[in-house]
Amino acid sequence: MTDLELSKTSKSPEPIANMRLYGILSVAFGAIALAAPTPQGEDVANIGPCPRDCWNEAAAEAGCDPNVDDDCLCGPFFDGVTSCVSETCGIADNLSTLYFLEPACA
Repeated sequence: MTDLELSKTSKSPEPIANMRLYGILSVAFGAIALAAPTPQGEDVANIGPCPRDCWNEAAAEAGCDPNVDDDCLCGPFFDGVTSCVSETCGIADNLSTLYFLEPACA
């Protein structure tokens, strides 16, 4: 069955497209995480305004301090930042955020 036939029979093609996008992004994020050097503190200012807003929101909502608690950094804070960025920012911002956070939590 072709994509055109699927789109005629499927009520909502968006979930399929979203799954493909998430698959592609997962591979890209994995590749970046493997190649990424450990980030430096000054890099936070360079991740962009959209991810930085998510960063601040996640820090306020995490209920712990990601600056001193690795379980917080790689748990609720990481989840909050990545969820917010994936919902509100573009792909480049998603990549820069993961490039920054993944090495600390690997």
